[in-house]
Amino acid sequence: MDGLSDSDFKDYYENKHAPLAASLLSLEGYERNYLDSKINPLLPSLGSISIFKYRSIESLNVIGKQMESEAGDALRDDEIKFMEVSKNYFFLTQSDQLTEQEFNKKIFYSANNEDDLNLLDSYEGIRKISNNILIEPNEVIGVAEYGIAKDASLSTLEQLTREHPQVLIASSVS
Repeated sequence: MDGLSDSDFKDYYENKHAPLAASLLSLEGYERNYLDSKINPLLPSLGSISIFKYRSIESLNVIGKQMESEAGDALRDDEIKFMEVSKNYFFLTQSDQLTEQEFNKKIFYSANNEDDLNLLDSYEGIRKISNNILIEPNEVIGVAEYGIAKDASLSTLEQLTREHPQVLIASSVS
């Protein structure tokens, strides 16, 4: 939200909104990935990429019903306290998890074609997590998700962001 610093946004999300969501919804997987506006200058007000994981469509339908109830109203009322809700958007994807390794830092890359899903595979210290293929593709067919391993060098990350300025680098909290 305009006027809210990256750290204030993260603090509110982690200490107020995420606990509220966890208390009201039947979440099977809930991950927040925070973007630093200085590292991601193309989208300085994005704030975060939240990932909700469901084992089945039935599980997703349960969340849909919960969001239609008072629980959903409470979450929406809370969102306006720290988000520009009109700028929120979501992708419904099918994802095959390629690694169980957890990463504190991640990279997200919107792919317009199948080749773009693997565009970052050759960078040292970057590990593919998932391709996140959109259920209903539009101009984007998927969002490649990579973990930044501890052996990734600063020079590699600088090269990656120079060559692909549209990548989003985030710190991850599950």
